Amino acid sequence: MHQRHAAVLVLAVAACGGGGPKVTLSYHPPFGAVYHYALEQRTEVSIASGPLAAMGKQRMVMRIPFTQTVKGPASGGGTEVDVVFETMTMEMPGVAPDAIAGELAKLNGLRSTIVYDERGKILRNTVTPVPGVPPNLIKEMSTGVQAMSFGFPDHPVGRGDSWTVTTELPLSQLAGANTSQAGPAKTTLTVREIRIAGADTSVVLDLKTEFPSGPIQVTAGGQSGTLKLEGGLTGHQQFSISRGAILDGTIKGSTKMHMANAMLGAKGMDVLTDTESSLVLLP
Repeated sequence: MHQRHAAVLVLAVAACGGGGPKVTLSYHPPFGAVYHYALEQRTEVSIASGPLAAMGKQRMVMRIPFTQTVKGPASGGGTEVDVVFETMTMEMPGVAPDAIAGELAKLNGLRSTIVYDERGKILRNTVTPVPGVPPNLIKEMSTGVQAMSFGFPDHPVGRGDSWTVTTELPLSQLAGANTSQAGPAKTTLTVREIRIAGADTSVVLDLKTEFPSGPIQVTAGGQSGTLKLEGGLTGHQQFSISRGAILDGTIKGSTKMHMANAMLGAKGMDVLTDTESSLVLLP
């Protein structure tokens, strides 16, 4: 939940035959706009087969409040948005809350500069390094925020209309994964409803993400192997035209990862992951 938090949806056609109203979705947020968000990510992981099957389910909850400020035109084109991560919390089995809080405190004030084109597609994302914090953790946080951001179509859309965009595979936590051969995930967005109430118009989008079926190359501990994904993600996002912002959104689903390498034996290992992310625009 990949980021059009300041997306402006312009009402393009009041009515289109019997299909109802259509809107043109474009990224032209008001410069200087400030949005405060709460992002929550829930993850449950279990080992279904393999040498670690007896570990049981591992549950983690991460809450990431952040502020997004629209800075203005970016050098080279697009719109520059400044993201500042605030006081984060995490619940993780087997780890003392004080220890988690101490590590997360290092991330307070982490900044990310994102540049979007007029269709809401991310052109670049620059994260300011934090001394003492692993780069993989910083990348995972940034990816979590981007995961709620999708590109817009280049034509007006109405209820029932769909378009498909490519998205990053949810493997930021898996070091050594090479997805270049498998290809990206694909997310289809469908207009569920266009709500018009006085001066306010909002659009509700349904989301469905499918993973590529091809194997993903993985290198870990000097061992090469493959990874196959099964499952998918579904969710929604709601945009307010009058505020030029995402009001709320959710993405959730189950994923089965089959990992195979010499260390895991002939049958390999199956990892089941249930995830749910929610994003809310705060008052």
